[in-house]
Amino acid sequence: MVAAVSPLEISYDLSKYAQLDSEWRTRPDLYLDKYFTTHFYASTAAPKRKHGEIEANQTADPGESAAAAAAAAAATDGFAAAKEWQYVLMSPNKLCVTGISRHHPLLLRQPSPSSSEQEPDTTAAAAVARVVYADAVRNSVIKGKGKKQSLRVMPETKICTVHTRGGSEYVVRAAVRGVLVEWNSRLEDAPQLVLSHPELAFVAIVKPATDDHAKILSECVDAVL
Repeated sequence: MVAAVSPLEISYDLSKYAQLDSEWRTRPDLYLDKYFTTHFYASTAAPKRKHGEIEANQTADPGESAAAAAAAAAATDGFAAAKEWQYVLMSPNKLCVTGISRHHPLLLRQPSPSSSEQEPDTTAAAAVARVVYADAVRNSVIKGKGKKQSLRVMPETKICTVHTRGGSEYVVRAAVRGVLVEWNSRLEDAPQLVLSHPELAFVAIVKPATDDHAKILSECVDAVL
């Protein structure tokens, strides 16, 4: 007959398993590639809609003057040249997390004479002074299982504006069509997280309007161009 062993008498040596999660503890962003697919977004909105605050039910003004259209088009050229890339992380349940990519000009500086590659911009001018969320986002009602009363967003919907100490402003957009599930209010108190932990300092989470993978990512690409 085998004598019963009390659970209190059993000991486990977990030290030999410590190396299995050592990287995860030092680099918490490693789980992203394991559980999320990564995509990128850069606004392709019409000039007038690109630089203003876009609501889901807002339409362009048909009476816009030719001069205003020309000015907007010039602004569009500048935006395209800037390549203000955002990341879009899609989870298995299709929820999309968006934020500022490491390829965004806010996090890059021009190559130095001794290097042909862009590097993180650590200059004082690039330091983030504040993150200001759009009023429509701040006032949105996010509740209920289906989020039926939440803010409806389009890919070009303005979520927030990032202001740098050097006077630059960068608009971060929803990137996908759907309803706003969450916005990261922590960035208002700790805006420098945008630079120090861009993958973890998400801007918003959007529940897509469809389950169709291709339609969800219709405005996104799989790699920075």
